[in-house]
Amino acid sequence: LPLIFTVGYLARSVGADIFGNWALVVAFQVFLAGVAGLGLSGSISRLASVCNVEDANAYLTYAIGVSLLCLVAAGVVTLLMREPIGLALSIRTELRWLLPVAVLMATGSVADGFLNAYFKARMAVGRQVAYISARTLSEIVAVLLIFAANIFPLESVSLKLAAYIGVLVACKLGIYPWLLWGMGSGLKLPSGSQRREFLRYGIPMVPTLLVIWLIGQGDRLMLSHFASKHDLGVYAFGATLASYLIFLGYAVYPLLLPRASQLHDAGDLTGVRILFQEAQKLFMPLWAGAMIILALWTPDIIAWTAGNAYAGAGNVLLILAFSSGIDQLFGISEYMFYLVKRTDRVFWLYLIYAAMLLGGLALAGLTSGAVLAPWAVLAATIAFNILRYRIAQRHLYIPVAGALLIQVLALAVITLLVASFAPDWNFIVRIAFTAIIAIVLAALALKKMASPSFGLSQH
Repeated sequence: LPLIFTVGYLARSVGADIFGNWALVVAFQVFLAGVAGLGLSGSISRLASVCNVEDANAYLTYAIGVSLLCLVAAGVVTLLMREPIGLALSIRTELRWLLPVAVLMATGSVADGFLNAYFKARMAVGRQVAYISARTLSEIVAVLLIFAANIFPLESVSLKLAAYIGVLVACKLGIYPWLLWGMGSGLKLPSGSQRREFLRYGIPMVPTLLVIWLIGQGDRLMLSHFASKHDLGVYAFGATLASYLIFLGYAVYPLLLPRASQLHDAGDLTGVRILFQEAQKLFMPLWAGAMIILALWTPDIIAWTAGNAYAGAGNVLLILAFSSGIDQLFGISEYMFYLVKRTDRVFWLYLIYAAMLLGGLALAGLTSGAVLAPWAVLAATIAFNILRYRIAQRHLYIPVAGALLIQVLALAVITLLVASFAPDWNFIVRIAFTAIIAIVLAALALKKMASPSFGLSQH
């Protein structure tokens, strides 16, 4: 929730046109983080969950060292090639110097990925909570210091964005090492055979990560050639807010892959099926509540954060939030490929997804600019999840309950109705509805987590 207001304040401070260019700089740093990370966060998730803490720490240490070398190389290349890269991304000339600075931001993103994977793999729930809190706090501090308090006398918006990156990464790298305190020695390195297995599992995932990057940032990259930077900025703001729905998945799925890995390696396939189904049953009402609350408050959220200049981001937010929920609800079928160590299938599936997504976005951009882009994303997401689920069933059969599909359709209708009529409702009425939804969801979540079947994920 705090991130909604920090990104809103940043968007309000720089304006929609600059925010559109900034979205492309962020897309570039996500690309750098994906390449420099070498897929090793996936290796940590899978391998550090089934070994002792000393070996897990060794994997983390080795991953950090290898990735730092890659980031240094990426920084040199970006510094030399910033003009052609900026031209290819259609970034305004005076903002292209931010591309080398984005390498620093990618350093923080790589650290995010490694810590996120490590704490999940070790089932260190308390530290995972501390990590997410620290990550959020770093974002808040950076935005407040640079854009709200304005403690640095920086007149140029680009200089403020560079200072924002510096403060954000400094906060992360200053806090993160303390989160590892007390989890054993981190000086040991993996043995030769462990390194080979670690790299052999992670590096083949790099092409997959690049395709995932194309999927996650493809709408911004594609629309930069079809829409004005102002329209791109409005779209990017709505898309950024929608992306924060991923924290629902953080709440439900943090232990899913490591626990499923343990059950699968022990031959308990029934336990794996129960674990997956119970996770979906818990995610569905949380997602439904979030969508209804968003539908109740979307115009106000945008007005209170980024301002009325971004009013067009409302539809983008709701449609992409629904798309994100579908991907999280049914996307856990992807874990089946990780369990059976067939990550090659993930690559080809995401390649198909990217083709569908970019094709739909190109068509939408040609016909309507950014207006139909979120609908293109939603259509591609639905088609991809159907395809991914059907193929995953060949490796591990976990049926989807028919009631779950009915609930998704019902949620789509309810969200549409609430979004259509809520703006006319009294402010107090909307607060009352929000409070009721929050209380009901909290009760359902607590009841589900207390059930014996969900205890599998709490082991």
